[in-house]
Amino acid sequence: MTRGREKHGHGEVIAVDRNFFPMQEMSRRKAIRAVAAGRAEVLNPRDFGRHTRLQGVIQLVIFPHAQACPDAKLLLGRLERRVLKRDNHVCQYEGCHHKATTVDHVIPSCQGGGTSWQNLVACCLDCNQKKGGRTPEQAGMKLKAHPKGPRAHLFERFETLVREASAA
Repeated sequence: MTRGREKHGHGEVIAVDRNFFPMQEMSRRKAIRAVAAGRAEVLNPRDFGRHTRLQGVIQLVIFPHAQACPDAKLLLGRLERRVLKRDNHVCQYEGCHHKATTVDHVIPSCQGGGTSWQNLVACCLDCNQKKGGRTPEQAGMKLKAHPKGPRAHLFERFETLVREASAA
C-alpha cells in the first residue's frame, strides 16, 4: 500500500464522465486538486447533485467535459500483458497452481470466440495445451472465476456507493 492511498478502500474516489460512466479511481488528493482547478465537480452519490465547493468526505467526482473510452479501445496495445496482470499471473483453471505465462480464449477463436476481456484468461502452458481448441466444458476443465473487463470493479463500487447513499 502506497503512502496516503488505499487500494479500493476509503482513500479512493471514483471519477465519472459527463454520462456518469465510471472512468477511474483516483486518490482524494488528485480529486481535490481537480475540483480546486475547476476541472471536476464533487457529486453527491445520493441524488447526483453537483457541488463546486469541497465539503465533507469526497467519494465521487464528475469531469463534465470528459467522456470515458469504451473497453474496446483498451484492447489496443499489449493485450496479453494486461490480461496476465489482471489475473495476477495465476492460471485461471481450477486445480492448477502454476504461474500463468500464456493467455487462453475461453471460447476458442476456431469456435467463434472473440478477443475480448470477457473471453480471455491467463493460464499456464500445460492447461492451454490440454484445453486446445475446445471450450472448458468440452475439455473437462473449470474456470476459477469468470473473466471481467478492466473496469468491472469500478462499476461494482459505483453501484454499491449509490445504493448505500440512497439507503441512508
